[in-house]
Amino acid sequence: MTSRRDDPSRRGDPRSRLRRSLLLGGGAGLALGSMSISPNLLAQAGGDPVQDIYAPRAKYALLIGNRDYPNRKDIAPAHKNVTDLKDVLEYYEFKVRDYRDLDALGMLRVMTEFGAELRSVGEGNLPGSVAVVFYFCGHGFQSAGRNFLVPAGIDPSSEKALSASLRLNEDILVALPQRYPGISIALIDACRTDPFIRRGVDDFNQIVAPEGMLVFFATRAGRPALAPISADRNTFFAGALVDVLRDANGVTPVDDLFRIAAVECQARVKAEFDKVKLAIPPQFPESTGNLRGRFVIRNRQLELLRTRKGPTLIGVDSALMERRWQAVQETLRPARLIRLCQDFERDFPGSEFSQQIRVAISGAQQALDSQRSARLSGDLFVEGAGDKGYRDDLLKALRGDKDAAHRIAIAYRDGTSGVAANPRRTEQWLRFAAELGNGIASWELSEIYNQSDQVADAARFEKKALDLGYRPPPRLATRGY
Repeated sequence: MTSRRDDPSRRGDPRSRLRRSLLLGGGAGLALGSMSISPNLLAQAGGDPVQDIYAPRAKYALLIGNRDYPNRKDIAPAHKNVTDLKDVLEYYEFKVRDYRDLDALGMLRVMTEFGAELRSVGEGNLPGSVAVVFYFCGHGFQSAGRNFLVPAGIDPSSEKALSASLRLNEDILVALPQRYPGISIALIDACRTDPFIRRGVDDFNQIVAPEGMLVFFATRAGRPALAPISADRNTFFAGALVDVLRDANGVTPVDDLFRIAAVECQARVKAEFDKVKLAIPPQFPESTGNLRGRFVIRNRQLELLRTRKGPTLIGVDSALMERRWQAVQETLRPARLIRLCQDFERDFPGSEFSQQIRVAISGAQQALDSQRSARLSGDLFVEGAGDKGYRDDLLKALRGDKDAAHRIAIAYRDGTSGVAANPRRTEQWLRFAAELGNGIASWELSEIYNQSDQVADAARFEKKALDLGYRPPPRLATRGY
């Protein structure tokens, strides 16, 4: 992929009217009735939920699979990805729109129509009642810090790709509901058939997700996403995601399911290339989220099954299991969380919380390693201040959520979320978020050190930000960028 340093004006673009209508109409918050969840599922000792949890009833999805690219850059599995993902989403009672091989005008048109459909639902008063999924399989790239999705028929390595492609944030995410309550999920399966030719194609930048949104990339920033050359197979990302969703129990939150799918995707890529004894850059899907509460996806069949059977295991004291699960949810120290999870899984093997336990252990271990790497004390996680949003992010951060850790740093920087401005805490949380893999936090930390003439630390965290795949806007001065 040739380098793209300039983003030319699009005022003369024939798509401008469609683009303006998309921008002016996007971002409506939606709500309908949501399924009831037992308040004991995530309860504190005082009776308030540790994290609100919702099962949306109104569910919408837009799926785009672009297979047709010139110059032998087709993505063979794209159509199968859309077909299989549509099947599993319809099982969960999503209203699905699916399209294949859309050009730029076609992509803008369907995004506009999808946004209008979501807005027509209107706003209600019940939280957590709408779930929206956008899926794109095709080529993509980043230029000047912006991420682009390439329409069908455009060579992603050509200069034309910049002017013809859609911007992820400005053209796609803006059409999805971005206000709490509710959840919008963007699945970006940007991949290629030839993993040995990079040159900037399929190289996405890290972003900050709008509130109420989870953006799930097929690979980490700066890494290639891979795909089989057969139209009868899924991409590794889509195949893992479809299988995990098919096996979901209606209890494991969506963001945990995606973490499970990320690990499964990585394992499938490794197994595939181990067969032919090829060494490749690792593919590990990466998410960026900004959710308030947690969301589960169910259909009426799963809801009825839970109502009839309940969450109990044969021969298990369900009240004891719920108390132990409550203790897992409340702890604010990664090492203690790992011990509690291991004890829970030993005493209640095969419970409906088993998937969440495994994700919590993995995330808490990452948090513990990052805490040690950043040389931060354990009291970083024990805070009596903060509003509900702050405490929600605190729980997520100790489970390895890099974006929650970054939001806490911003709260201390700006004196928001019920905490007073505290430069020392800001620095600590930025360090922690950077160690968890947040390139934006690492960049912001380098800026702080630049301002205080800590040149060595500034250079170190600037390099770390770039290594993590973050590309700052070109108007910002960097060392060698």
